[in-house]
Amino acid sequence: MSSVFNYRAFSVTLAGLIASFFNVIMNARLLWRYQKSAMKNKPEYHLFKIRFIIDILYALTVSIYYTALIVSYLDPFILFHYKSLFVGTLLSSNVVSTRFILGAIISVERLIAVFFPVKFHNNRRKVSIFAFTAIVVFWGMMEDVMYFWVCDIAPFEKECSILGCTWNDCFVQYWTGTKLVIGAFTCSSSVILFVKLLFVKRAMNLNSDLSKTNYLCIGDACLTLLFDFSPFLITLIFKTQLLSADIYGPYNATAKSLACFVDAIIATFILNKPSSKPVSIRSVNPRTATSDRFLSSKT
Repeated sequence: MSSVFNYRAFSVTLAGLIASFFNVIMNARLLWRYQKSAMKNKPEYHLFKIRFIIDILYALTVSIYYTALIVSYLDPFILFHYKSLFVGTLLSSNVVSTRFILGAIISVERLIAVFFPVKFHNNRRKVSIFAFTAIVVFWGMMEDVMYFWVCDIAPFEKECSILGCTWNDCFVQYWTGTKLVIGAFTCSSSVILFVKLLFVKRAMNLNSDLSKTNYLCIGDACLTLLFDFSPFLITLIFKTQLLSADIYGPYNATAKSLACFVDAIIATFILNKPSSKPVSIRSVNPRTATSDRFLSSKT
């Protein structure tokens, strides 16, 4: 390690740690608000409860990484060969993978709600929140299965301080492929959702804003595209990092922490906004009823 103190890397790391601290507070407040309000009885909000929990877990796990990095800047020998850095990056990577697949699931749910509003209303309660929780947890565990068993990586046998430098070709192909497919699907489906809602709003001459869940979905997709998927695409296309991690520290992780922080601010603003007059949707028999394609504006 260089004897010159790296103020840029230290500042980026500290910014990520501060953002994570506020992420825990804000998402804990959102979770508390969810539990104390009528939202917990509305299935369209269930996936966002999972999102609040995942964002708290990400903030906690990535804070281990940030703290270990800050200690390494001050005294690298305290970290016992950087194993603390590796554990922090491994845990936060697992949580990020669950967050990524959850964003895709939310996009699918919102598309179904917009294009098939009556069927969504009649059948959404049949799918438990625990089923979605199991899916995202399983997806996060799959990353470790691929890392340790399928790709057979032995991280502590290498002189590496973080997870990324231990990857072999097998895991790089898995990680790149899944991130590319899921990220592209989430962003494209959110664009379709946004365009559909614009046409619905114009056709009905609505004076109210888009529904809260659709705002949350679109906002999350925009932040994912800006802070996570776009840097990934640029790195993949040009085969180079945007910035040097040796100079600027964990800028990717800090960008994700800032995205979660902005996401929590947006969610707080949207959920605190007074609800407009709801459009009631009766439970109907799909064999005899005609679906109203404009009910999606309040789904």
